[in-house]
Amino acid sequence: MKGFGMKRTGRCFLSIISKALAVILVMLLLPFARHLFRLILPDITGEINTQSRILEQKLESSQRLEVTTVEEEGILEAKTNVIILGTVGSTTIRYRYTASIGIDLSEVVLTPDSDRIVFSLPEPVILNDGIEALEVNKNNFFSHAIDKSTETLLDEQKQKCREQYLTVPEHREKIWADTQKAFEETLCKWLDPYGERHYSFEFRRIEETAADQNT
Repeated sequence: MKGFGMKRTGRCFLSIISKALAVILVMLLLPFARHLFRLILPDITGEINTQSRILEQKLESSQRLEVTTVEEEGILEAKTNVIILGTVGSTTIRYRYTASIGIDLSEVVLTPDSDRIVFSLPEPVILNDGIEALEVNKNNFFSHAIDKSTETLLDEQKQKCREQYLTVPEHREKIWADTQKAFEETLCKWLDPYGERHYSFEFRRIEETAADQNT
């Protein structure tokens, strides 16, 4: 029984050692995986190179791509203040803000790899937007002459909405997700006449690609 236990312990030990060596071997070979992939499957590399050129031509001949739209209703309040007298008027506006958000396709950078095509995408921008008053209430106690116009208040609010959707992290991440989805759908539409695709797409922010190149 004692010899049997020792043999069993020895087999367990050898099993652990062999698994550890396998893990180390995989880690050592990982940097060469893409090179081996290119040698084993040269047809995919050829497909990537051919379709990269097709996509480059499509991007060059295209302009802007709308990736999402925004519609928001809100209320803005403004007070008119005068020295000594204090608040002499107020305006409350219920408004609707709408925007089309997209990217400039001419700024997209395409980089073919052995098993994928990497796209560096520019930051989304407001392609066009607008704001309208749904309801306006004014309480002027002193003079209309010193009160901001409804148009001025709406223009100021429109600028705030623009900054909100382009800079607030929550909105920025959602728009980035919409950008990747809309752009991939466009790529698939362009490549649909060429049959099934055997490689993947990868999307990066263009500033992330620049940062990687500088490190």
